[in-house]
Amino acid sequence: MGSGFRSMIRARDPDVVVVGAGIAGLTAAALLVRAGARVQVIERHTVPGGCASFYQRAGYRFDVGATLVSGFGRRGVHRRIFALLGTEVEAQAVEPAMVVRLPDETIVRFGDERWPIERRRAFGESAEPFWHEQERVADLAWDFSTRFPMLPVGADGVRALAHAFRPRHAPLAFTLGRTVASILPTGAHARLRAFIDAQLLITAQADADETDLAYGSTALDIAREGTFHLADGVSGIAIALARSIRRGGGEIAYGTSVARIVHERGVVRGVELADGSQVNAPAVVAALPVQNVRALLGAPEAPALERVPALTQRWGAFMAYVGVPAGVVPDDCPLHHQLLADYDRPMGEGNTTFFSFSAPHETRRARDGGRAITISTHTDVARWERAFADGTYKERRNEYGERLRAALERVVPGAWQRATTIELATPQTFERYTGRLRGLVGGTPQVSATANLRALSHASGIDGLVLAGDTVFPGQSTVGASLSGVAAARALAAVDLRG
Repeated sequence: MGSGFRSMIRARDPDVVVVGAGIAGLTAAALLVRAGARVQVIERHTVPGGCASFYQRAGYRFDVGATLVSGFGRRGVHRRIFALLGTEVEAQAVEPAMVVRLPDETIVRFGDERWPIERRRAFGESAEPFWHEQERVADLAWDFSTRFPMLPVGADGVRALAHAFRPRHAPLAFTLGRTVASILPTGAHARLRAFIDAQLLITAQADADETDLAYGSTALDIAREGTFHLADGVSGIAIALARSIRRGGGEIAYGTSVARIVHERGVVRGVELADGSQVNAPAVVAALPVQNVRALLGAPEAPALERVPALTQRWGAFMAYVGVPAGVVPDDCPLHHQLLADYDRPMGEGNTTFFSFSAPHETRRARDGGRAITISTHTDVARWERAFADGTYKERRNEYGERLRAALERVVPGAWQRATTIELATPQTFERYTGRLRGLVGGTPQVSATANLRALSHASGIDGLVLAGDTVFPGQSTVGASLSGVAAARALAAVDLRG
């Protein structure tokens, strides 16, 4: 995945060690550096970003996982963080946010005043009460979340919660324990339900029957909040954060693995590297999936992670990275598409797919006027583990590649055949390059039992060890990861982004 940014450990006794240079870890590190801490970031891969990273192949630059950018709008988390850091990231608004292709209908997901018109056309007037309630709850949740509460509420979060809460947020209490399905109209049309379930799968990892109402309402609201295009793709967020860390005097060591988080009698002492050496620090930010953190801690583990085995996380990703020459993708083709092939088949596993295209004439991500295309589908990691064990892994990979080829054919006929490079990635690929156990991606599904007040928080239960990433509050996406990084930084230093 490219030559990368290899470097060495420079700070052997920093104030804070940050394990993992994904968006969460980089956000925490950048804010801690700004607060005056001596920070050492340790990343096993050779480039920043984690699942929001990139790789280059045959003249194309591909986002490896996350491809949809939000958080740069009026209430945008990324915009506010970069403003505080004094770092500029050029973000261009994308309209429409995406095109959703159902078996019998194509729906353009506008983020402006055209969306009410489009949804009435697609779903009818009877669905309007649902959309009005979804937007009302989303407005409250966005307003509350961008005041940076530290949830779930622990001893260090009460003050932050009090500062964030306003009387106008009180109606959010009535969403507790409710799901998105609770506000759907009785006898909702199959098309409306399929659209919502497909959108929630890529933003909450669950369907309307399971997804927490407050979280799901914001997840369905991304287009209205604004989607954006970055010249470097999603990885531009990580690159800008890494630049800010270095500029502020922080250190990032790439190509370096942590073998163990060192702790004694409930107090963190630092980390042990794969080569047996140790980096001592009174504070560690573990910006990794909680499954990985649990493995690095050994016994006795952190009290907060006792719930990890019960988390219902099963999704990985099957990806295709496709580079096509100039003229294959029309210049007016929207940059993001979601497809559902069959109403009667379960979501994921190639039945639902998500596409992102590099912008036309974008020289940083494709050569000679070509386009970089990233295609993904949710997939159960257990299926791939079984295939790997019984010798059918290659056959399954080819089968899923064919499913993604068929999906691309619906969007840009002939693109697969005219591609100059095609590479496929499975959950095993993600485990190899990102280090995420089992190749699990996307974070913990945002169901009522694991979202908001019931989510895992940044507090580990071990003094000096804080958690960050998409498996703790508030969950997936670069915005969610950044918010978790903010909470981790605020648990260790005086960091304030609130208005």
